[in-house]
Amino acid sequence: MLLDQRFVQIWIGTLLALASAPAGATPSQDSASRAEAGWGYQPPAVERAALSQGFCSLDLPYTEPPFMADETTGVACPDFATQSPLCTGPFCPANRVCPGTRTLHEDLNACQGATCCLPGSVDPDGVVDVLPYLARPAEWPFSADASVDHSTNVDDSPSIAAAIECAASLPASRRTVVFPAGRYVLRTPLRPHYDTLTLEGPALSPGASPGDPRTATLVAIPCNPEQYPGAIQVTRVVKPGGTVVSAVRGLWIRNLQIALTNGPRATPNGGIQLNTCSDCKVENVIMRYSPLAPQLPSCKPSNLEGIGFTWGSGGVIRNVLVDGVSKSGIYLSSIAGYHDTPPILVENCEIRNINGPVGASAIKIVTANVTVRNCNVHHSMIHPGDGSISASGGHGLWIATQISAGPGIPSPVPENIVVQDSYFHHNGGAGVVLASAIEEDRPTGVLIKRVRFAYNGSHGVHVQAGAGVALQDVWSWGNALYGVLLSSRTTLPATSVRVGDVTLENLLVFDNALRFTSGAYPGIKIEASDVTIRGGEVARCDPGRGRQTRSIQQQCWLSGPAGAQELFHPEENVISGVRTHGTSAPEVLACPY
Repeated sequence: MLLDQRFVQIWIGTLLALASAPAGATPSQDSASRAEAGWGYQPPAVERAALSQGFCSLDLPYTEPPFMADETTGVACPDFATQSPLCTGPFCPANRVCPGTRTLHEDLNACQGATCCLPGSVDPDGVVDVLPYLARPAEWPFSADASVDHSTNVDDSPSIAAAIECAASLPASRRTVVFPAGRYVLRTPLRPHYDTLTLEGPALSPGASPGDPRTATLVAIPCNPEQYPGAIQVTRVVKPGGTVVSAVRGLWIRNLQIALTNGPRATPNGGIQLNTCSDCKVENVIMRYSPLAPQLPSCKPSNLEGIGFTWGSGGVIRNVLVDGVSKSGIYLSSIAGYHDTPPILVENCEIRNINGPVGASAIKIVTANVTVRNCNVHHSMIHPGDGSISASGGHGLWIATQISAGPGIPSPVPENIVVQDSYFHHNGGAGVVLASAIEEDRPTGVLIKRVRFAYNGSHGVHVQAGAGVALQDVWSWGNALYGVLLSSRTTLPATSVRVGDVTLENLLVFDNALRFTSGAYPGIKIEASDVTIRGGEVARCDPGRGRQTRSIQQQCWLSGPAGAQELFHPEENVISGVRTHGTSAPEVLACPY
């Protein structure tokens, strides 16, 4: 990718190895590069002060386009359905509907204490081996053979549930269930709702190929994808009124590959869905959407997510690759004042190819107290399944409030969010969006530091609603629209809180507005008040590429619902120390209305 060469030119004498593969790389090249670099994104270990002043004096021209609609966008899915079919396979109950929420294998297991464990399945350290519990038909012995995905008489879910029950009966301070290398078929998800429990496979590297025989792969082939689509789901009992009896504590999920073959279209659910899970970990996990038959993005199940921490869950998502799910790669959602909002750390992750008919964004944050760092997030895109050619979404990072789920339940509002040392690129929408559907609430206390936004299909950074927002040492280049857009426009009542108390420090914004074919556009556009910009550079490096010929533009804006709009003027905005190269100086206020 030319981007690699440009960075080397920028930091003369500094070695830079991006975690993402070059465009057009083969899967083996991609795997090799990620295995060498490690999980996630490794930013260059260099101070901004070392930046060469001649960063535009590059040997190669900018030729990369932003990631926008492709030939599969606007192609209707003939088999699209709003609801998944009922269960019809041999593992389904007589009424063709999977068991209810609390009636799964774990709940039907009548063993107690030592009677839960098969002889020879527990080693001297108290580690439980899954293999003695598997009850496979003779024609399907346990192996890494992917043909088992198409079998009609294999279901490893009950057997693994028994191994989990065995581990839960042990007195150790941490109980462990190990999955030897091979392929496991799950017709219903595992429910490891026990404290201090580890589910673990053999060591897993980020370069492992799908179904690598040296790894343990859980294949979710749900008997009813609308109800139970994923591989692992945890929910503790909730009393009427929403009170959680007790959260699962200290569940660790490690060193597993997960293949998702189907998912819901009506009710959101995930491949790993942890509800009310405290101090939990998902690490060294590769999750891919792998349908049993080829499928266009527009035909994917619209509500399938990758890894979800919700309903007061907290802990760590580390060293994770999520590839190809349709709605969200990582979804974090809890309601302050209604759920606990313990800290969540997302680090060293790669989230890519999140594409489906609606809502496709790589990381969604709808909670408080989240840190995202060292992540490589790319190639998310919405592909409408109704034949529409509109594809105005697929954001890399979506930080947003949501409408209340019901009476007496507050709206979830993101606050205390830190995003650092990450790379959001080639997404169909913006690199990051801060938004709110609530009149009186907006994301608050958001720090974005040392983050790169490049070649996204709309803006690099788009703040639609937010307060206490700081962007520090951020780079935004090659995006289809603005490098940074701060806009308080809304169709909510004109009095609704939108954008304010925003600080931009030492930003480098160059060669954006690639989608425009004529006109002059700024790198940073401001339709908001109480904005401070200190230092940084806004540049146009290649006069033949993009239409970013202005540096910073401020203008008035209309806000409010149709027929009740009001005109607003930017107030208390301060711009100082901004350098320009090939662009106009920061502009004074303009009111086009």
